[in-house]
Amino acid sequence: MEARPRPGDGVAWPRAILLLPLAWWTLSLGSGGSTWCFLDYVNLAFHEAGHLFLGFGRSTLRYLGGTLGQLLVPAGLVAWFLIREEKPLAAAVCLWWCGQSFINIAVYMADARSLALPLVGGGDHDWNELFFRFGLLSEPAVERVSSTTHAVGVVVMLLGLTWAGFFVLPEATRQRLRNRARLRWPWLAFVLES
Repeated sequence: MEARPRPGDGVAWPRAILLLPLAWWTLSLGSGGSTWCFLDYVNLAFHEAGHLFLGFGRSTLRYLGGTLGQLLVPAGLVAWFLIREEKPLAAAVCLWWCGQSFINIAVYMADARSLALPLVGGGDHDWNELFFRFGLLSEPAVERVSSTTHAVGVVVMLLGLTWAGFFVLPEATRQRLRNRARLRWPWLAFVLES
C-alpha cells in the first residue's frame, strides 16, 4: 500500500505565487528591460529620510545619507526578521528588496552626468556631487561605478530570490537540504529554519 502524502509535504503554493512577481522583477530589472519597480516609491521615502538623519554630518555624509538610508532599511529588516522574529522567508524577501534598491541607486548614479531624472525638491543631484568630489564624473567612471552597482543589485536579488525559493520546496526536500547544510556549513542551517 502506498503512503499518502501528508499535508505540508508538497510545494508551498501561496509562497510560490508570492515569489512570481519577485522573479519577474528580477528578470526585468536585471536584464535592463526596466529601470522602475513599485518599491522605488518606498526607496525614495527612505532615501529622503536618510538625508534627514545624516544631515548633521559633513556635506559628503549628507549626500551619501540618501543612498545609505535606502540600503540600511531593507538590510536592517533582513536582520530583524532573521534574528528577532525568526522569519527567514521575510528576511529573504527583504534581502531581495535590498538588491532592488541597489539597482535603483545604479539608475541614479548613471544619471550623474545627464541630470535628466526629476529630483525631489529640485535640489542637488547626490551622485553628481559625489562623483565630482572623488574625481569620478568622467563618462567611463560613471558607467563603471553604476554598472558595478547594478551587478551587485542583481546578485543580491538572486540570492534573496534563491533563499526565498527554498521555502517553496516540499518539506522533505527542505529537511534534506537543511541536514546537508548542517554538515558542511553549520551557520547556514540557521537561515534555512522555517
